[in-house]
Amino acid sequence: MAFGLLFSIILYYLVLPDQKLSLRKLSVGTLLLASSCLIPYILFDALSVNNTAVRFTICTPLVLYMFKTLEAVFGFVPVGAKSSFKVYCQYFSVPTELVFNKESGEPEFATMADYIDSAKNVVLSVLRICALVSFLSYYNYTPFGDTSAGEFFDGVHLKHLQPRHLGNCFFIAVFFQQALALGDACMGNAVQVITGYKVLRSMRNPMLEATSPSDFWGRRWNLIVHNVMKRGVYKPVRKYLNSVTLASLMVFVASGLFHEWLVHAVVVYGRMLSGNVHIGSNSAFFIWNFKVIMIERLIVGSNIVQSLGRITPRPIVTLAIIMSSLPVAHWFGNPYLNGGFFSDYEKCVFLLRKV
Repeated sequence: MAFGLLFSIILYYLVLPDQKLSLRKLSVGTLLLASSCLIPYILFDALSVNNTAVRFTICTPLVLYMFKTLEAVFGFVPVGAKSSFKVYCQYFSVPTELVFNKESGEPEFATMADYIDSAKNVVLSVLRICALVSFLSYYNYTPFGDTSAGEFFDGVHLKHLQPRHLGNCFFIAVFFQQALALGDACMGNAVQVITGYKVLRSMRNPMLEATSPSDFWGRRWNLIVHNVMKRGVYKPVRKYLNSVTLASLMVFVASGLFHEWLVHAVVVYGRMLSGNVHIGSNSAFFIWNFKVIMIERLIVGSNIVQSLGRITPRPIVTLAIIMSSLPVAHWFGNPYLNGGFFSDYEKCVFLLRKV
């Protein structure tokens, strides 16, 4: 957060005053983006951080700083965030998303109900992740055994539709959902208590409640990152290149790139690996999901699809949505599984062990 505070001061005085895109804005933005990418490596070496879960936690705020820097450079900072120097510094530096009033544009203050709900969310998130990790740890995070699914460069095969493979992918996806939800709950609760501002809940149970691929990625999965990427990538591309499709593509490309950076910084850098970790698999996963979104846009308006959507039970719809990406979900999870991330993560939570 100290780096976020420093970045916000620089942006507030050197970037936000300029209404139009300028060489100074681009230069400052490039410098801050490069700094965001390099700072974790410096910290890992200086502090001798080898635990991948701790590394991931250190990297998370820097990801947000990258895209908040882009939104500042291209002029898409929320109006309320620019209302004062203090508000902007808080908005930029906290690794969460402040909620702004739709009418006034000002940050909303948390109510007592918000504080209570946030505290409950923390407790429930802790219980969920501890139970899930306790279960998965017993099976070495492959509860259905090794399925030899291969890597992203091996392509897509019928074996990716095997129930055992799909089951392993499902549990890894649920793990990431719950792990991110826990981080969001703890940080959001802390920010609300310290600043008094209401924060956005980032995870909205996408694995069990999504009604479409767009609903999954746009309204349920990691909304903090979704929002900063919308303002930092989607809107600038749409504004300057006037293409919805290209803007959507660039969001998924950017998602792949920053996840590749995470894999390298968190799992690969300075570590002796016992398993295969391939750079490129996360990008392949997000490009696959871009294709899924494009297919959705092509067919969602058809009468047949709309009729099926009205009569199909919601759990079946969610299952169909999950199945659009679950066969290749190992492209995302393999670097973390093979890189020892899960075994490092379980050192940070309470585990239930059979005696």
